[in-house]
Amino acid sequence: MSSVREIDVYTEHVMSNIDPAVFSSLNLLQIQAVEIAVSSNAPFRRHGVDLRGTLRLYFAQFYFVILMGRDRRIDISNREAGRRYQAGVVSAFVMLYTLICIALPVVLLLLYGIKSWLGIDLFPDQHLSDILGL
Repeated sequence: MSSVREIDVYTEHVMSNIDPAVFSSLNLLQIQAVEIAVSSNAPFRRHGVDLRGTLRLYFAQFYFVILMGRDRRIDISNREAGRRYQAGVVSAFVMLYTLICIALPVVLLLLYGIKSWLGIDLFPDQHLSDILGL
């Protein structure tokens, strides 16, 4: 069995930027520790979708990177918080409007029923059943 591990591109790039004199002074255990530390903190690890690839053509080689994830930048999160607050305010107004639209006819019918039960006649010789044609 071979103990060769596959190193991601980011870790390989960081390791290649270490001064050769310093790199040659590291033992195998230290190199592995540095590789593990760098690869565990790689920036692309924070994305939900991380697609990287190479397109090799006869005359050139192209690479592509597709990253997708939640935007964690401060200005974006502040804007999102503002939008959530505005959406909450609008939702509260819509809910209040809906409750009023539902409650108002019920309250008016309840008041009419109480008025009729008490025998109060606001408009003599006119009743709701006459107006509605019931």
